[in-house]
Amino acid sequence: MKPNQPTAGPDAAPTESDNLCKRLAELYPEQFAQWLFGVRDVTVEKTELAREPIRADAVIFAHEDDETLHVEFQTTLQSEVPLPLRMLDYYVGLKRQNPQRRVRQVLVLLKRTKTPTPEQYTDERTVHGYDVIKLWEAEPAELMQYEGLLPLATLCRAASGEELLREVAERVQGIAEPQQKRETLNACRILAGLRYNKNLVNQLLKENDMMEQSVIYQDILQRGLHSGLQHERQLVLRLLERAIGQVPPRARRQVEQFDFDQLAMLGESLFDFKSGKELSAWLKQHAARR
Repeated sequence: MKPNQPTAGPDAAPTESDNLCKRLAELYPEQFAQWLFGVRDVTVEKTELAREPIRADAVIFAHEDDETLHVEFQTTLQSEVPLPLRMLDYYVGLKRQNPQRRVRQVLVLLKRTKTPTPEQYTDERTVHGYDVIKLWEAEPAELMQYEGLLPLATLCRAASGEELLREVAERVQGIAEPQQKRETLNACRILAGLRYNKNLVNQLLKENDMMEQSVIYQDILQRGLHSGLQHERQLVLRLLERAIGQVPPRARRQVEQFDFDQLAMLGESLFDFKSGKELSAWLKQHAARR
């Protein structure tokens, strides 16, 4: 299989992906409302409708005083309660709370399915419709207008998945606020894992971030030739903490004994680490080269 082709992505569980989308919609309500409903000036309603057995990963917006907007995120069509019935149940619950409000609903499907997607609930005399967006058929340019939608853009239509992920990575790098950039990049990785190979996701949605950090590191490393070796050891330890969290005590002691060449090697590799175990394995392989 070519590396830029979609593969079944085991990295993100359906509930994780659905909940992530819900969280993004709560963080960027106006961006989601503009994309899904073509409206602005919305607020997130904290009202939850969780009547058993209906449970959903949904976000409910209030638009002005006369409209309720309901967004449902779904990774798979498989569900104990059929999706059309869930959408009807939400509609009825929202209408009961605000009978005078118009209710508009959108079901957003994240992962491609060969099963036909029902766009309405039908049962004898009851017919209830709602809009459906299949992300794999959506144009990525529309979502890339908004920082909050960049993670979902990874799942859009693409002639080349590799090119799509590269473009998303470039847009993420354009986010000015560091914490927001980091969180958006992590969200992109999680959702892209539904469709693409894990190695491709890590390479393309990490590459620019690594380059940026590497430039910073190399610049400070060069200046460190004048300010002392100890300064560089502390710098690498701080970067390690950003990459994996707390550095194990034994690994910290080893790094504190490194020379410039070893620090440079570690600085080039540290953003590949995801845990202290990977750092320890690297140290076991390289620390002897002193």
